[in-house]
This record gives sequence, structure tokens and C-alpha cells, in this order.
Amino acid sequence: MDILKTILLVIVVIAAAAVGLIKGDFFSADQKTSQTKEYDETIALPSDRYPETAKHIKDAINEGHSDVCTIDRDGAEERREQSLKDVPPKTGYDRDEWPMAMCKEGGEGASVEYISPADNRGAGSWVGHQLTDYPDGTKVLFTIQ
Repeated sequence: MDILKTILLVIVVIAAAAVGLIKGDFFSADQKTSQTKEYDETIALPSDRYPETAKHIKDAINEGHSDVCTIDRDGAEERREQSLKDVPPKTGYDRDEWPMAMCKEGGEGASVEYISPADNRGAGSWVGHQLTDYPDGTKVLFTIQ
């Protein structure tokens, strides 16, 4: 009977490890911040309304930029200057930054893409409206809907 218990225990442990490895959240040393719930709020940017901005955010996150924005409005102008300093303006386009300048994670090293002004400004207005009631220091997970 003891051997059956031991075999059953080994099978359960192997099954749990297999499930964890398949899901990608077991034995992982480099989990993203969002997987450990180190954020206060979540917003989902509607990709059908702002496709260029959504693509840029998704690409930037996949390249290693944070998917969490720690709101810090006071430092936004300085971070915007840092992130855009090596990206010249281009006629007919806006320079979209991820992480955004209003995020502590933004600034130097941010991903910057040229996108249409309507998409960029529409998304910026939508995000600003979503974050209006959140105080500085709030950590917001950005997802793409």
C-alpha cells in the first residue's frame, strides 16, 4: 500500500509541474510584473478604435518595455523630452511613446513610433479620461482589447 501512495504522489507532482510549465508560470525566474499582481488598476485599450497605438503598445511590451504604468504627472514633460530627443518630428505623423511620458517607466529608452495624429491623439484622450481619477503613484496594467 505504501508503494501505491508513493507512486500516486509522484504522479501528482509530475502532473502539477507539467501544468505549470505549459502555462509558463512555474519555475520561471523572469516573470513579468503583471503576472505577480504588482499593479492597482487595469485598463484595456480598444484596438478597434486606436489600432496604431494598440499595435505600438503591444510591440513595445513584447520588446521588453513595461506593461505597467506608474502614474507620475509632474515628471511627464521631462520624460517626454528624454524619449523624443533623438526622434525628429515627421510631417503628417505624431510620435507615440511607450511607456507614455506620464508614466515613471517612460522617458529615456522609451519606444517611439510614428503614427497618425488622429489615432495618437484619440488614444491619448481616451487614456487620459480613463486615468483622470487615479492619483499619482497608481500602478496601472495596460492591456489591449
